[in-house]
Amino acid sequence: MLQTLMFRRAQWQSIKTGLPVDAQGRPLPWITYPALDYLSQLDFSQSSVLEYGGGQSSLWWAERAKSVTTVEGESEWAETLRLRAPSNLTVIGPVEATSYAKAPLVSGQTYHVIMIDGLMRFESAKASLPFLAPGGFLLLDNADWHPHVCAWLRAQGLMEIDFHGFGPVNDYTWCTSLFMRAHSLLPHSGGKWPTDVYGSLEQEC
Repeated sequence: MLQTLMFRRAQWQSIKTGLPVDAQGRPLPWITYPALDYLSQLDFSQSSVLEYGGGQSSLWWAERAKSVTTVEGESEWAETLRLRAPSNLTVIGPVEATSYAKAPLVSGQTYHVIMIDGLMRFESAKASLPFLAPGGFLLLDNADWHPHVCAWLRAQGLMEIDFHGFGPVNDYTWCTSLFMRAHSLLPHSGGKWPTDVYGSLEQEC
């Protein structure tokens, strides 16, 4: 168990570096491993992603999605991320708190995934929800710290799916929650679970 978590999932490497990475040193979102496992099985190749709070996740999304828009409040980190950004990643920032929630929102633009993991999470959820594309979903990290945001999203008719467990960097468990309407249209990638991370037995099921 510890071998899998510490080394195959690179928990120890991410703790040492302070950066969410996999065993090959590639960027990972700073969310729980169960949430990451779920997202890793979906096909985002035709999806647009909006992030509140940039970082390693921005680079991870950019490898998988058609386009990624990230809004960031910290000047130094926004510039660092901008220097590493591929052509399909747009970094907006640094943005003042007063305009943070609405900064990336443009009339007529919708997003298949909205990731809320930055400043002003309640304001960001309220501002961005009307821009969620049909069939898309919203992700809220540290949902266990923001029960009022979860309650508000449920009150809007969204279904909550909680992914609780360990994740990169941290030495404690937390919760990343997915919120979606009745139907999610994002296709499954059809890929197999990699046995070097998730297990060593190949079986038909």
